[in-house]
Amino acid sequence: MDSVSICNLALNMLGIPNILSFEDENNNAKLCKRFFPVLRDRVLRDHTWSFAVSALHLSLLNETPFDPNFQFAMQLPPDIIRINELFPAVPYRKAADKIFVNDNDITLVYTRRIEDTELFDDSFVEALQYLLAAEIGLANTRDGNLVAYYRKEYERILADARCIDSQENVHSYQPGHFRSSFIAARCGDGFSAHASNHIRFVAGNAGIQKEK
Repeated sequence: MDSVSICNLALNMLGIPNILSFEDENNNAKLCKRFFPVLRDRVLRDHTWSFAVSALHLSLLNETPFDPNFQFAMQLPPDIIRINELFPAVPYRKAADKIFVNDNDITLVYTRRIEDTELFDDSFVEALQYLLAAEIGLANTRDGNLVAYYRKEYERILADARCIDSQENVHSYQPGHFRSSFIAARCGDGFSAHASNHIRFVAGNAGIQKEK
């Protein structure tokens, strides 16, 4: 599924015409072109999607950190979206495209920017679909109730994805500040795993998700 097809899922939910290309001469195409890369990166940042996780041994820079609490500066990769973990687990400070640490041998586990839509998993596409619908809907209809509904559905999909990850992965790289009370309630106390609902895409004006 390409980026235009993902945008059209959102447009279908809003009951507004599809686009053929981001270069179409209409407002919907302009909104999709503007929102898609920004919201794609936001969805990548909001959850540790397994298809976007990568690891890299960081290169030591020949410079002194401006923060006196740290000895070494290291170069972060250009495609980084979010730091998930460091090996070894040491304190750090992120500064622009660098990271400051007190260990000169660091491996970074991070979420990277994925631009190839063929690598997206189904849950990611669904989450992005709802976030696009919320932002495009706000720009088109100013329907606050509809926008609030789509944003709530976006949170629900993230909650399901995190619960699935808690089942599939021994370690979780979800920092506490990324977890909402809504997500904690779905997964139970202590962020425990449980079976999540199976969800399918639904096209149409109402954009209502149905559970199997």
